[in-house]
Parts: sequence; C-alpha cells; structure tokens
Amino acid sequence: MSLLTPERLYQLLPAIHRLRDAEQGQPLRALLAVIEQELTALETDTARLYDNWFIETCDEWTVPYIGDLVGARPIRPVPSAGVSARAWVANTLAYRRRKGTALVLEQLARDVTGWPASAVEFFQRLATTQHMNHVRLASAATASVRDAARADLARASAGAFDPFAHLLEVRNADTAGGRFNIPNVGIFLWRLRAQPLGRGAPGDADADFISARRNAAGWWHMHPAGVDAPLFNLPRTETGGAVTQAAREENAGAPLRPLALHAELERLRAGDAGTTPVFMTGHDPVLRVFVRLAGEALPVEIAREGLWICDIPDAVTLPVPPRVAAIDVQRGRMAFPAALDVQQVWLHAAHGSAADIGGGPYDRGDALRAASASLSEGTAAQGDAGGFFDPAVWQVGVTHLLPLGATGTLFATLRDAVQAWNALPAGRTGVIVLMDSLTESDAAPLAVNIAEGSRLMIVSGQWPPTPVANALPGTMARQPGRFEARQTRAHWQGRLQVLGTAAADALDPGALFLNGLLLQGPLDISGPLGQVELAHCTVLPGGTHITVGSDSPRLALRVLSSLAAPITVAGPVGSVAVADSIVGLQDAGAAALSAPQAPLDLLRASFLGAVHGLTISASDCIFDAPAVAERRQTGCVRFCYVPPASAVPRRYRCQPQLETDARIAALRAAALAAGLPPPTAAEEDAVRAEVEATVRPLFTSRRYGAPGLVQLDLRCAAQIRTGAESGAEMGAYERLRQPQREANLRDALAEYLRLGLTAGVYFAN
Repeated sequence: MSLLTPERLYQLLPAIHRLRDAEQGQPLRALLAVIEQELTALETDTARLYDNWFIETCDEWTVPYIGDLVGARPIRPVPSAGVSARAWVANTLAYRRRKGTALVLEQLARDVTGWPASAVEFFQRLATTQHMNHVRLASAATASVRDAARADLARASAGAFDPFAHLLEVRNADTAGGRFNIPNVGIFLWRLRAQPLGRGAPGDADADFISARRNAAGWWHMHPAGVDAPLFNLPRTETGGAVTQAAREENAGAPLRPLALHAELERLRAGDAGTTPVFMTGHDPVLRVFVRLAGEALPVEIAREGLWICDIPDAVTLPVPPRVAAIDVQRGRMAFPAALDVQQVWLHAAHGSAADIGGGPYDRGDALRAASASLSEGTAAQGDAGGFFDPAVWQVGVTHLLPLGATGTLFATLRDAVQAWNALPAGRTGVIVLMDSLTESDAAPLAVNIAEGSRLMIVSGQWPPTPVANALPGTMARQPGRFEARQTRAHWQGRLQVLGTAAADALDPGALFLNGLLLQGPLDISGPLGQVELAHCTVLPGGTHITVGSDSPRLALRVLSSLAAPITVAGPVGSVAVADSIVGLQDAGAAALSAPQAPLDLLRASFLGAVHGLTISASDCIFDAPAVAERRQTGCVRFCYVPPASAVPRRYRCQPQLETDARIAALRAAALAAGLPPPTAAEEDAVRAEVEATVRPLFTSRRYGAPGLVQLDLRCAAQIRTGAESGAEMGAYERLRQPQREANLRDALAEYLRLGLTAGVYFAN
C-alpha cells in the first residue's frame, strides 16, 4: 500500500469493525490516527537512514563519517559559503586512481574550495631545447604576436592560460610565488562569480531582461544603475562527474576579454565554419542585445554578427549601418549609430560580484523563510508554509512583460500595486512580487503605507503558474503563497517613502520587508513602525540617503546581506542592526551610519565612512573611518578593525590596537632581557605609527559596479584578512571563509602532488 494513502491503518480494518467504530463515535479511528503519526515518523526516519548510506543523498552531518570509511582527510567545514565536504569525500577514490595528475589537482581544488580552478604544470611552459623526436609546437621559444587575442591571454586571468614559453624562474611556487620551473605546479582560482540576468525573447512567457541606461553623451550603460561595470563570462562547466580535460577560458567566471570576443565575432562575420564559438554560441551566448526603435512595439534582437567590440570613451560617434551596436565589455558600455532612433535597450548579460550580497538573481529563499518566521507568533510555520507563504495572504505581481489579465492580481507598475495595498484594511499580510528585472522609473515619490498589524513583503522573484487541482489538464494559475526569490533583480528608480500609519501607542505598529531589490534614490522611513528589513537589497545614493524620521521610536531597522547608501537616523529608535552588508556606498566623506540616539548591533559588516551610535555592539566588522558611541559603558567591539581616533566600548582582539600592544610588549620584553632601559614614549609612538600605517584595510575597489567591491586586497595585512573570530577575514565577506578554503586546498595538495613537485596558489581575480 502506498505510504501516501490517508488513514492506511484504519483502512486495513475489516469493514465490520469500522461500522461498529462509527456507531460508537469512532474512538478507534482516533486512536489509529495517533498511532499512524508515530508510524509515519518512524518510516520517515528509516528512509532517511537508508539515504544516509550514500554520499549523494546523505545528511550533511553524516559526510565526515562516510569520509572516515574511505580514509578521506578531514577538511575545515565552510557551510556559510555553501562549500560542503560532500564532493571531496565522494571523489576521494577517483582522486586516488589518478593521483598526481594535473586534472586531479584541478578537480580537488574545485571540490574543496568551491571556486573554479585551473591546474598548470609550469614545466610545460618552459622555453627549452626540444628533442627532434618529440617536438612540442605549442612551446615555441619566441612569442608570436600575430594573433592579438591569443597574445592577450598572457595578461588575462593572472596568466592562467598563458600560451607562451618562458625562461627559467628560480623562486619556489609554494612560498615565493614562483612559476616557470620544472617542479612547479600552479593552481589558479577565480574568487569572483558571475551574476547572469535575462532569459528568453520578447513575448516569451518566462522571459526576463535588464534595462540599459542612456548616458548624456549619447551612449548607453549596460548596467541599469548607469555605472561602468565589466561584463562577465558565463562559465561552461563540465558535467558527468570527473574532470576529463583541463580548464579553458570559457570555463572560468572571469571578465570578458574584448580581443577574444572581437576575434570570435569576426570569424562569425567571415563565415568561418572551421571554428566553434565558445562565448557567442548559438544557444547560450554570453551577451544578447534587444533594441526597440521608434515606432516598434517590441525590442528586436541584434544578430551576433551585428555586435562590434571596441573601446567606447566618454564621447563616441558611430557612422555604421543600421541595427548594429558597438560594445565595450570592459566598461559595460554600448553605442548605436546616430541614424538609429533607439528608444529602449534590453539585455541578457552577466556582471561580477565577490559574494551573494546586494540585489541579485541568486537564490534568496533562506532570507524569505527567515522573514516569514519572524512574523508575530502564531502566523508563521516552518519551511514554505505559513507567514508570507500562507495561501490566505494578499499577493499580487508586478510585470512589464506579461499580459495583466482581468483577475486584478497583476499590475503594470509598482505604484499600482502599492496603491492597491494602501487601500486594504489594517492587519493584513501581503506580498508584492516584482516579476522581472526591467527598470521602472517614477518622478513622483512612492508612498508605502504600513498600518497597525500589517505585514508587507516586496520581493524580486517569480510567481510561477502552477497546475490547478480538480481542473482540466493543462489549467495553470498563480497561487498566493507560491513564489520564488531567484533569477530576477527588480530595479526601482525614484524616491521610496515608507509611512507608518498606526497610532503612536499601537501594540503592533506593522512591518515592511524588502528583498532582492535594486533601489536607486532616497529611501525615507517615518511614522510608527515596528520593523523595516532590507535583505539582499542594493540601495544606491541619490540626492539623500536612507533616512529614518524622529517619529519611529519603536522601529527595528535591519540591513541584511545588502549594499546600502549612507544611513541617517534622526531620532531614537528601538535598534539598528546591520549584518553581512556594506554601508556607505559612493559618498566619500559622508558618515556611513549616523544614529546618535539608537543602539547599533553590527555583525560582519564593512562601513565606508564614520559610524555614530548611542551604543555599539560589533563583531567581525571593518570601520573604514572613526566609530563613536555616546555610551561606552555598555556594548563590546570584538574582532574588528577600529581606526585609532574611534571612541567605542571595550575592545577585544581589535586591530590595529592588538598588533600595537603585541609589538610594544615584545619591544619591552626584549629590552628587559637585554638589560636595557625600557623603550621611550617616542619609540613606542613610532611603533604605533608604523602599525597604523600597515595594518589597515586595503580594498580592491570602493566603486559600485566594480566586481571586487570592498573585497580585501591580497596585499592587505594578514591581521585583517584572518582577524575575524572564525579565522576568516573581517568585514562583509567573512562568511566566505576564504582563508579556510585556501588552507583546505593546501592540505589536499600535499596528499595528491607527485614526489618532488611544489604547488603554488594564485588568485586570478
């Protein structure tokens, strides 16, 4: 009998017993229902135990036990970065069968770090006198510069795909970064990841696009926020288990190379059938451009042959034929001939990021479930049920691509959806799903009213049609409570006002949750509110910043996994919490977080500006400018970088104070051991100055649009790169646990390298 059969124990009884039980009020049926609950739990646990016999289906906690059975070396767990030891354990026997080969080193590097990797045997790139019985044409002693795209490989990706032969280098690979020598093997890692947006074609039911933005100079930004952002490759990964060929450029999530793309498009235009495109493929190209001219209803795709790769400066004029585009993939710009009256540009493209923070197309389901569970007691359940996932919630969608229909559940603009929400009575729970990534601009402020007891979620995601029960086959409808936060990043350009309309003494003043949005413009919060949460959002500065009025004394403001403009809180509020976020984008000199009457709870965050709070409790944070707490008797700052001019509560293992104290203590101990007088104040001040100049954050970039935004530079002091409580880096990217992943790789390499070889780890980006 099927395990899904309802009341299966009761159905096993003979009919006569069921009839007699019904005559007595069905007490036996109730008893068997209770027994069946325990039976179901027992069967589920038994099935789970069976699944735990196999590495592919086992629970995460059983992975180390299976690894112990096959003798896999334990590695450091990195669950917060989404890196599991499952692949490492599953492939252990396969590693051993091919031990010592470059492909095994490449595969284990991917398995233990979670980053795309390439293994290079540097002896193959040495310029040597070759034996005539074994001529290696690829290792010519002189470099050919006839093929510019191939020559450019020597510079790209830190030389991972360098096609040229080199002279001998005597540095060690594992300690000094040496490369070209017989015993040296290089493991190249790509830490940045591509965030692709867009799918389908105009008119498709599941299509999505990002909007290009026209510049005053006449060309277009390919990033909807109007910033320069390089385009990234969509990594083509091998399928089927073991790695069978060395990684190539198309397998890496790296910025697109203009010369490589140009050469490929030139071959397409020439009709060269002898080479197969690897970037601009016919079924899944790295870039698609759709243009709507004046008088056209929908954008029309520009053929691959109509895309010309070039450099676009701040001003450009293109005397080229119609329906073509000039693309600058390094800056993320595009231009069209002046004769074309271009009204709209839609794209499929990928930009880069260091982690899944800020508005993005990655899966944000965990944040949704956490927000749903945070609703008032009794309204939220576990998993994808209850709270915002309850079928009884008010749910509408906003789409710029689909027909609206007559059901009243789809709107053409966010303003229309918000107005429908504002008309609802107090105490409702609602969800507004922004169903595509196109830009929506509005010159007038958009006011979102949060009444007493109301809960509203505005989320960028999908509201997929699902089969309707008890209807004709093929009948589909969108069901409230069924939505997914992935594959889209809605872009709103304008002023967003959040207004609490509850009474000042209301017991439950209401809450607003924003998830997965790219907001470009001021965000104003005022009125009695219980909670405002920004999760996985990007809020760019425009005019003013994120401001909280003085009339929200019970507000709990939460900024989670977000990129945020400077935040200003005018009056007392319940709390301000920031976690896994970067605050203070783009406004140099402005305070990143100013809330002198609010307690601050800061965790794994980076602040590009001053921080001012009533009290400060911080862990694993980077304060790029002085932090000041009005009350320093409470709170604690742990494992943070705190600039010397800061006034914060008691510190625990914070830099640069920790390093300064250690060096001064060592200086005093050395003087005492040598029988010399203790160091003078001037000598100690010199030590402090040296530490403050060297132990400080160095970022790859501070500009929004750069893929390495606020990523710690490899030259940054080790005290900061490994200074968090977990041993990872301080700041917003602590959860990536990059030092642990690198250490896992070095431990694994020691087991699988051939005798006499040394391996170096090189970060390609």
